[in-house]
Amino acid sequence: MNRSLLKNIGTLGLAAIFCFGCSPGDSVKNPSSESSTSSSSQTSGVKIKDPDGFYKYFSDPSITKPPQKDAVFGNGQKISIEYDGSKSTEKEGDSVFYQLSYVDTEGNVRPVTGGPFEETTKGTFSTNSKVYTSQADGRPGSMEVSIVQNAKVVGGEQGVTGTHVKLGMYPIKFEVSK
Repeated sequence: MNRSLLKNIGTLGLAAIFCFGCSPGDSVKNPSSESSTSSSSQTSGVKIKDPDGFYKYFSDPSITKPPQKDAVFGNGQKISIEYDGSKSTEKEGDSVFYQLSYVDTEGNVRPVTGGPFEETTKGTFSTNSKVYTSQADGRPGSMEVSIVQNAKVVGGEQGVTGTHVKLGMYPIKFEVSK
């Protein structure tokens, strides 16, 4: 199969995997205990319930330019990152993905959406999606940036296989497009 076609199919499949089952009302982590690894300063004044520290902010050195702190997602503003490709195992480079979550008023982390970044220039990736209705409007949240190494499209229920590699978790804010 043509390598470029495989990569495009893989990107679509991986985006579907990241988004599958995500809806604004679903909780990702157990909301009954608070995180000892997260602070209110990380979530713009809201203490999140994250007992496993999954949403703790970090940035891998391969992200040479992270998104602006508290970048706004949803109103069409561009969010960009720069990735040096050092974690990629593919000759053509891996696709870079984002997964978004917001923090509700009780501190529960709720998934919103995700998908592939668009590579605008070599090593620079961005998204400028618009959201028209969401419970995340005005809420703080997080953006996970990741790649999937050795992505392969397979038949059956697996769809796409590969190794998910987190490159960073960054604070963002949500604002719906009016």
